[in-house]
Amino acid sequence: PNHVAFIMDGNRRYARKCHVERQQGHTQGFNKLAETLRWCLNLGIREVTVYAFSIENFKRSKDEVDGLMELSRQKFAKLLEERENLKKHGVCIRVLGDLSLLPLDVQQLIAQSVP
Repeated sequence: PNHVAFIMDGNRRYARKCHVERQQGHTQGFNKLAETLRWCLNLGIREVTVYAFSIENFKRSKDEVDGLMELSRQKFAKLLEERENLKKHGVCIRVLGDLSLLPLDVQQLIAQSVP
């Protein structure tokens, strides 16, 4: 296929099943996504859509939302570090949605990470 899409869902269920903290479930979910994106690159899939954070997620506990925002900070900072490598492979990142709902520092990291 030329395009595939993934919905990031089930990280909390995974954490419960494995008896780990929710945040660890989210982190492991992101790590699996990164692995999956490498598979897509190796398979020649040209476009990938990831649905990662819903407005509904803001209804979760403050601790969980704060943890998700911290994970976002870490991963967008990593994208900035990897910018040249991503460019070499033709990777283009677009972030869709109402970014004004995110903390200002996350908005700034996103703005720096996308063209």
